[in-house]
Amino acid sequence: MEKSQNDGKNLISLAGEIIAEIIDLLYQHFTLLKKEFSENASKIVKSVILLLAAAIMGYAGLLFLGILAIYALSLVAPFWLALIIVTAIYLGIPLLMFFYAINLLGKVLKEPKKFITELKKTGEETEKWIKNLKK
Repeated sequence: MEKSQNDGKNLISLAGEIIAEIIDLLYQHFTLLKKEFSENASKIVKSVILLLAAAIMGYAGLLFLGILAIYALSLVAPFWLALIIVTAIYLGIPLLMFFYAINLLGKVLKEPKKFITELKKTGEETEKWIKNLKK
């Protein structure tokens, strides 16, 4: 009779350890999720700064270098054609920077989905494991 009481106590302590480990695992997952979100926030800030820099550079380039290029092209081509060529070139540069920044933001937004999927899988596996223990 005494052995079955010891077995019961061991089983209870084992179940307590398992529950503690599960809680610790979930805590570690949430800590990692928090860390990834903070890292992604810094990437988003960098992308926004890049967008602003692209806008400022595009505007400055359009003003200063555009005037010089229009003048240089107007020496060999009609003035209106020089205006069109320079405008197309200097609007294309910030447009490329804009699409690059949008691409960076898209990568940042995809990363948390992977982590959340893995967290759900871990939760489901833990749930199955607990159900198997009950049987």
